[in-house]
Amino acid sequence: MPAPESFLDNLENLRLVMSVALEHVQDNRDPFVQGATGVQVRQVERTIGRLRVVTMQLEREFAILEYLIGDGPIGAATFPTQNQNHA
Repeated sequence: MPAPESFLDNLENLRLVMSVALEHVQDNRDPFVQGATGVQVRQVERTIGRLRVVTMQLEREFAILEYLIGDGPIGAATFPTQNQNHA
């Protein structure tokens, strides 16, 4: 069954990419603050906002996944999936 294996591979790839991105942010945060122009500061503020939206979307998807596999919090049931039928 390739779909579950591909899904697991994609999650692992996401973890690796996020890990590298976190290291990059940690290593470059202070130098950025010290040398950024006003335009760059506004750009980073917009980008951080977009990243927070993606982070919330990922958290929602993880909660749905955990609920569907039976290991998640009870509150996750309030997140409908796109494939759910509403009677």
